[in-house]
Amino acid sequence: MFEIIMYLFESYIQVDQTMELDTQEVTDELMQEGFQKSDITKALAWLDNLANMHNQEPQSRATAEKKTSHRIYNKQEQRQISLTCRNYINYLEEAKILTTHTREMVIDCIMALDSGELILEDVKWLILMVLFNDPVSDDAFLQLESMVMDFEEGLIH
Repeated sequence: MFEIIMYLFESYIQVDQTMELDTQEVTDELMQEGFQKSDITKALAWLDNLANMHNQEPQSRATAEKKTSHRIYNKQEQRQISLTCRNYINYLEEAKILTTHTREMVIDCIMALDSGELILEDVKWLILMVLFNDPVSDDAFLQLESMVMDFEEGLIH
């Protein structure tokens, strides 16, 4: 499923489109690429869920950013999100690339994949997807995109 999500993200981000897709057209395209229909359905549901998360406001002022707050991961999250990935998420939050709200979206999206532990590179792409689809996070998306692309090209200083 993650491969399908990455395929869609890379295909549509290159032409600067939003992630609103014609389900049947995309399903047909992905089946021609050799993906299974059940995996395609799950991936499209995951993307739809991501879009719906952006439409939700944080539940209360308690979710507002606080410099003294720290996210505690439950046991299931700890199993699925490696320490390296959790530290990276924390780093992005401290760098103001992720807000409390987008951090929770990232965690929810990782958990919804239900694909076992992801490597850091996959989590970086997933975070890009979350920020890409959030109009409030334009600057954060550009910052992270630059970091990820520079890393991909070996330009980290």
